[in-house]
Amino acid sequence: MSRKFQIALTVLALLACANLLASESAELDAAIAGANKGVDFLIAQQNDNGTFGKSTAAANPGMVGLALKAMASSPRKLRENNPAVERAVKYLLSKQEPDGSIFDQKLGLSNYNTSIAVIALAALENPAYKPVLEKAKKFILSCQLDEEKGYNPSEHYRAFGGFSYGTNPRADLSNSGFSMEALNALGLEKDSPAWKNAVKFIQRCQDNDETNDAPSMKGGDNTGGYVYYPDVSEFKTIKTKSGKTMPKPYGNMTYMAVKSLIYAGVKKDDPGLQAAFKWIRNNYAVDHQPGADGTTGYFYYANVMAKAMTAAGIKELETADGKKVHWAKDLAAELLKLQKPDGSFVNEAPRWMENDAVLSTSYAVDALNLCVEALKK
Repeated sequence: MSRKFQIALTVLALLACANLLASESAELDAAIAGANKGVDFLIAQQNDNGTFGKSTAAANPGMVGLALKAMASSPRKLRENNPAVERAVKYLLSKQEPDGSIFDQKLGLSNYNTSIAVIALAALENPAYKPVLEKAKKFILSCQLDEEKGYNPSEHYRAFGGFSYGTNPRADLSNSGFSMEALNALGLEKDSPAWKNAVKFIQRCQDNDETNDAPSMKGGDNTGGYVYYPDVSEFKTIKTKSGKTMPKPYGNMTYMAVKSLIYAGVKKDDPGLQAAFKWIRNNYAVDHQPGADGTTGYFYYANVMAKAMTAAGIKELETADGKKVHWAKDLAAELLKLQKPDGSFVNEAPRWMENDAVLSTSYAVDALNLCVEALKK
């Protein structure tokens, strides 16, 4: 090989490297700009009392918490020196009840709202909130269902270890996932029985005979995907290869389960987690929620996908067809395509209130925030 040819190859390699770095820098810059634009939209929607938007659900601390978390985790890392943050925090603190819960009594859902409020307040990293958060932690733990909570014994496997909404002794993987995220943010000790019991509930939501001991969940196709709670999917049922009718696994609950199991200290070689990632590799998508109808629940999906991948420490993933994908690049690019000129995100599918711009923008911005962090590495 001649000297000139070697130099030419070196130059080409350096140019390719420079182009790659420029491309990655542009992707990061675009994600940062999109997240900041979304934050600006949320701030513009804030009311004088600290809530966001004009919907009937605006008074829910959960709605305020989702917006606050998006702002606090954004590239600008907004904290108490920001008036919008101060108003939101003041509102959340005003809603704490003597039992530690943080919710609006007229709207209910005490544990759901408390958990999201805790996630937001913890993200501010202000030690002044420790007493508030400690009271809230005790309330969240009191909502975990065990043998003494009084639910129907025949329904035990559908509830044990999960977290209720506060008054109704029924658990699901969505509410339980928010509760576990809050407890993780508060640093709940990993040897706490709450984690072990929660893992049992999550296992019973999976299409996986190896780890699921719920009799009615046996005999599926062992896809590794998760459903809303044992025997129930938000997207009806499917017929298995053997002809059995089973609840349909879908993206939201699968990613929610993954991040929750990791928060609970479950190791990556756990059979349930391994099966879950098999489902993810077989159903990888950033432009829709696998298993869902149309765009239903898409922004929630983007949010829990980013959280699960972050919790798992995954940057690249090999899909079932052997393709290597960078989830943060893919997800950020898709979200930026969906962002409105005013910085907002809105889902045309109204289910779960994703046609509310405050809610969907909060989900999307928080997902973009995690994409930004992943793209930096």
